Amino acid sequence: MDSLREGAEMGVLADPGALIDRLGYIADSRWREALYAVPRHLFVPAQGWASPDAIDAGGYRIDREADPQRWWDAVYSDTVIVTQVDDGRGDPSGGTGPFTSSVSAPGIVLLFGELLGVRRHDRILEVGTGSGWTAGLLADLAGPDGRVVSVEIDPELCERARANLDAAGCTGVDVVCADAAASIPEGEPFDRLHVTCGVSEIPWRWIAALRPGGTGVVPWCPPLGIGHQMRLTRTGEAEAVGTIHGTAGFLMMRSQRPEPGAPADFLHHWDDRRIARTRIDPRTVVSTPVTDEWRTYGGDIALTAMAPGVQCDLRPAPGEPGERTLWLRETRTGARRSGSWALVDYVPGAPDYEVCSYGERDLWAEVSEAHLRWCAWGRPARGRFGLTVTPAGQQIWLDTPANVVGREAGGR
Repeated sequence: MDSLREGAEMGVLADPGALIDRLGYIADSRWREALYAVPRHLFVPAQGWASPDAIDAGGYRIDREADPQRWWDAVYSDTVIVTQVDDGRGDPSGGTGPFTSSVSAPGIVLLFGELLGVRRHDRILEVGTGSGWTAGLLADLAGPDGRVVSVEIDPELCERARANLDAAGCTGVDVVCADAAASIPEGEPFDRLHVTCGVSEIPWRWIAALRPGGTGVVPWCPPLGIGHQMRLTRTGEAEAVGTIHGTAGFLMMRSQRPEPGAPADFLHHWDDRRIARTRIDPRTVVSTPVTDEWRTYGGDIALTAMAPGVQCDLRPAPGEPGERTLWLRETRTGARRSGSWALVDYVPGAPDYEVCSYGERDLWAEVSEAHLRWCAWGRPARGRFGLTVTPAGQQIWLDTPANVVGREAGGR
């Protein structure tokens, strides 16, 4: 509380309760108490990069010594604070390079926290400690008889998180330095699973750590789209069923990061490309009916199910106003040299459009077929889709786990 008073005396906002009031959608009053007990500023470094949780809001450097007003304002706003760049090789306060760790924006932390539904005495497995802030919040909600085991792959982040948790007086948190993709702490089953990094494939070992009936929340981030809030329940010895509850854009887990590079970097073997024509407007495949945006939400899930591992980008094309190019590419490791790709050029008023492609997969055929099938289903919204996770992998379904959709299952 002394540090909160310090901020108030400086004339800046340092009130977690006021932050919750501005967010306006948190129902559980225990979160207000947790935010006071585990204040966010104790987990934010003196220098960093603030990236507001809003589209096109831009980012800016924060420095507690040079500009304390701006630092405190960023800490107690719905803003992501970048704390690591390029796995520790860059300067996080510079705003350049790939962001690899952050203090998540409070809004998404609280949304995932409410989905998780932590109870007193719960044992919680967390994947991705980062700054340690969410681990501290979960420990406060679980109470003195609960326990949080938080797994972090980066040794430097582990040490920093432990120091932050100690400074905040948090108990009941055990920070383990390990690669959660390969192993997790063994012992008693956990009641809750909290994941703070994006994954496209949910490892079964995380689900296996839950007791039957246990709940997990995961930022499910397949290559296409911004990502989704997924809540899973372990329903048996070899199965968990998950439902989608909103949008979640998170930094990807290291072992599941897509192949890096701009779309043009994937256009290998250009002289061997195939040329075809299509009457399908490429804008409709990755657009809503009323805007020229690349997100279709429910359509994203259909494309993820039937054209797995594919990234889509609709971008302005050089030429006449209104021209667009749809860039399709595989995102697997090595795809810049050997993956399949496709380009579809939209020209206003044209009766059909040119398709250039290369590779074993016909990405335009996969993506356009998935889009038309989604339309034939009645354009179901994202919330009607779900995920089943088993030791053999994961399956996407529509309306019920029995109705699996995908290239093989087909859906209805």
